[in-house]
Amino acid sequence: MLTEKEIIEKKLFHRDILEIIYPWINRREAVVILGPRRAGKTSLLLLIAHMILKSRKDVFYFDMEDPDDRDIVNAGPKSLKQFIGGHGIVLIDEFHLIDDPSNFVKLTVDHHPEIKLFLTGSSSTAILSNFRDSMIGRIVEFDLYPLSFREFLMFKGEKRYLNMLPLVEIENPTLPEYNLPERVLELYFEYLLYGGFPEVVLSNDENVKVKLISQIFRIYAIRDLRMLLAGRDAATFENIFLALIGTTSNLLNFSEIARDTGVSVKTAKEYVELLEALFLVKRLYPYRKNPRTEIRKSPKVYIIDTGMLSWGLGNFSTLSQRPKETGVYVENAVFLELMKGLKPHQKLRFWRKKSGVEVDFLLIGGGDIVPIEVKFGEPAKIPSSLRSFCKAYNPSHAIVATKSTSFKQEFNNTRIFFLPAVLL
Repeated sequence: MLTEKEIIEKKLFHRDILEIIYPWINRREAVVILGPRRAGKTSLLLLIAHMILKSRKDVFYFDMEDPDDRDIVNAGPKSLKQFIGGHGIVLIDEFHLIDDPSNFVKLTVDHHPEIKLFLTGSSSTAILSNFRDSMIGRIVEFDLYPLSFREFLMFKGEKRYLNMLPLVEIENPTLPEYNLPERVLELYFEYLLYGGFPEVVLSNDENVKVKLISQIFRIYAIRDLRMLLAGRDAATFENIFLALIGTTSNLLNFSEIARDTGVSVKTAKEYVELLEALFLVKRLYPYRKNPRTEIRKSPKVYIIDTGMLSWGLGNFSTLSQRPKETGVYVENAVFLELMKGLKPHQKLRFWRKKSGVEVDFLLIGGGDIVPIEVKFGEPAKIPSSLRSFCKAYNPSHAIVATKSTSFKQEFNNTRIFFLPAVLL
């Protein structure tokens, strides 16, 4: 167990999700933080401890990979209460390693309100199979993903550029006044190439970055697979992941994935579900208002980190040498930012007709639909697919994510905002 001094002495970087978690500190529900391995959940837990220690001292951190800490927690809430002196904020890292996590959280929340729980877990598979069903009303969940581009700038020591990147409100955008330095675009291309896993960002050695990204999949993801689902084949797991890399931002065709990897369609679907449960990929589903003319069932797939996209492609050469692939990277990055920024009443979809006409993203919520297209090439213009959507649905506004261009046009009573992808 870390002492207060050890917690305070940790060098930590701010994460944006702290502002979202903060209102839940004084509520009874256990706060559960999920996400991929190496995304910074332990550091986030310590950041929460930092924040709470400013106003109270009864903060206790337990790491379930430490046998001594595990023994203390496994003794149950009553024994834990005695150990911490009767009350306190208890932060438990890797809580799915508790002998009976469901019962522990249930007893603590229901019968020991003097103990406030903050928990982290690396795999939603563990939560889904052993935990979530009995925890309705007892937990609130947050997903922590690799760094956003703004967080990336802070980790890189380039905080000065944040003031040059005005925040864009997708639901009510305006044309910001700003000057986009060339250095920001250079950093954005680095971010796209190597992604946002904190330890990757903090390394200055390109070979080390590549090795770390490889380890995130081959060591940590496979470890979760074996620990949680005995009997699953690691080679098939990796092959299907690599097959998904090749279909990033495109419709997911399970028959093709099964054929390319030599497994049944049923097995391919099971492994894709595992990859999503382990926070390695994310599926985006189509908008279905008119099921006769829009594809209803086939989702698109995105990778949870663009550095893992580079690893899966086996290519870490600069994106300036790969103009055809740059658009895939940017679309994947924009998807991740939109997903991270979703509010409880919002959902993210894409629009595609059988004719092949497609809009990359639809932000749905608040009684309006905001179509968002990624067009990183110059010169920027209104894509024909966006014109088609505006004619069909007449949204109040739309966004085109560009490389550096910023301006506004009107089409069919829809305001089209052209904004650099780094601002989204």
